[in-house]
Amino acid sequence: MEPKEALASLRKEIDAVDSEMSKLFVQRMDISSRIADVKSKGNIAITDERREQQVVEAASALAGGQAEEKLEMASFMRTLISFSKLRQQRALMLADAVEIPGPVPAKTSGVTVAFQGVAGAWGEHAAIQFFPDAVRSNYDYFEDVFVAVKSGKADYGVLPIENSQTGAIGEVYSLLRSHNCYITGQVWITVAQCLLALKGAALTDIREVYSHPEGFGQCRRFLKNRNWELTACRNTAYAAQMVAEKGETRFAAIGSRRAAQVYGLSVLAPDIMDNAQNKTRFIVIAAEPSYDESSDTTSITFSTAHRSGALCAVLQNFMLAGINLSRIESRPVSADKYRFFADLQANVLSPATLDALRQASTNCDYFEVLGCSRTITEKPIPFEV
Repeated sequence: MEPKEALASLRKEIDAVDSEMSKLFVQRMDISSRIADVKSKGNIAITDERREQQVVEAASALAGGQAEEKLEMASFMRTLISFSKLRQQRALMLADAVEIPGPVPAKTSGVTVAFQGVAGAWGEHAAIQFFPDAVRSNYDYFEDVFVAVKSGKADYGVLPIENSQTGAIGEVYSLLRSHNCYITGQVWITVAQCLLALKGAALTDIREVYSHPEGFGQCRRFLKNRNWELTACRNTAYAAQMVAEKGETRFAAIGSRRAAQVYGLSVLAPDIMDNAQNKTRFIVIAAEPSYDESSDTTSITFSTAHRSGALCAVLQNFMLAGINLSRIESRPVSADKYRFFADLQANVLSPATLDALRQASTNCDYFEVLGCSRTITEKPIPFEV
């Protein structure tokens, strides 16, 4: 038999098996719905880990003696059990537990925006992207920006949350949760780091370099084997300001071309980052949620039970709804407990998204929507001195 003929014959066999499996699947899900009714009347929990393990082990025993086949059967049964539990959750209406905050209108005039650092900081650059005509105020620390927004001193705050090279900025993730702010926007900023120094300085003059720790991390290859003292500070623009104030050629800073112009420095070495595509994602935060039909990212945070499959039980709800996760990040809460942060490429105004969020929440010890935001594209802006 030719390969194409053999393939066609085998596919017919698959189709016949699939037909029988589909009928059995419908039958099993119908029974799951009836089980949900019994559990509701008896106030019985949906999850019964002992019963689930018995079902998995019984199915695995029927798979044969090969370890690989047993593993495949166990995985198949756990997925089938998950579908059954989802059906029961919908039947019992437990999915209404999660709170989806309603939007407030975005402020369009007289806007004030806070950022971390000083003039010339990447945070200011990101703030201009979203609010070119806003009154900008700078703060020393990330938490100061959150406090300004929650207290009403600023309408919005702009903060970095991850870098394409060095990863997540954990402090901002933690502050999002502790200050109960909402994410309303995001933008990826191209971070072209340069070595800045006084005009007339040479590389041989440099003895000490200032920058934010992220700046050092993004320029490891350039700094390697250079006998320079690296001094961390709050912000790359602040580092440039310090070099200008010291007024000595032995000092340099890692920062932006704009920071060099703002503080009268020269670019001693341009584009020194390890990755030419180095970018940092900045988020916009507000005291109240603000979203509409143009919003494209829903951010959530949640924690699960410390057991096998707990995270999978949450994420499969988004898989079934056809929702892609653009990012998931974990932060330790204790030695054996983690809080997760995830970005979904979805809008909470979609009924399918709302249903997936509510279903996911039933598998969590804690679940919260951090906001639904709009992503914009970075545009070149002129230097402002």
